[in-house]
Amino acid sequence: MKKSLFRRLLKRFYPRYALEQYRYRSHFEARRLNIDWTVTHFNRIAIVNLLLARRPDGNYLEIGCAGNGMFDSVIAKHKIGVDPEIGGTIRLTSDEFFRHDDGTRYDVIFIDGLHIYEQVRRDVINALSRLTKDGWIALHDMLPRDWLEEHIPRISEDWTGDVWKVAFELSQSADIDFRIIKVDMGVGVLRPLREGAHLLDLRQTLADKRFPYFYDHVMTLPLLDYAAGREWIEQALGQRS
Repeated sequence: MKKSLFRRLLKRFYPRYALEQYRYRSHFEARRLNIDWTVTHFNRIAIVNLLLARRPDGNYLEIGCAGNGMFDSVIAKHKIGVDPEIGGTIRLTSDEFFRHDDGTRYDVIFIDGLHIYEQVRRDVINALSRLTKDGWIALHDMLPRDWLEEHIPRISEDWTGDVWKVAFELSQSADIDFRIIKVDMGVGVLRPLREGAHLLDLRQTLADKRFPYFYDHVMTLPLLDYAAGREWIEQALGQRS
């Protein structure tokens, strides 16, 4: 009960405090994306289970498990969850986990760990090296709606961080097929088009960018609503069956 009350108070008052703290600094941005995540009931769980639908006996890896709301709902028979604090099956950071390659390859890898560009970028690169042939990677929190959700360090209950920066690299990587499905804070989905697929390096361009840059360029990203995203995934799965 106390925890629930604290969360309600945090959601109500902390954004106002953060706004006052940062509004006169370079962090503040008045513009906001008009997205209501409650319009569709489909979420990241639905997307990952769709990716696994034709391989329920396959291997699934989740980076960042927290309370296991996602992990426990995934249909894969063989599941590994990596989190340094709570949830999953392995208590390590993602860097520590990927450092030790036991030869296991995964059909689907879901990345929802630390929401900081450099970390997510490493997670994507490492995940690409651990996929099975025809495997998939999904990422959470790719569409911040305002500067509060995007801000680093975290100052909002709903926090995407700057995961979005990886989306610009993925969308311009020649040997990666990538889309963002507009549900549940933005779910990125990708499949390598060849073995040894390479992530484009845009760190020099993106390192110091913040929400205003994202707002100005978001429409250049490959965005799909859920219906179109499902059609794209099912078509790709059909080609690989």
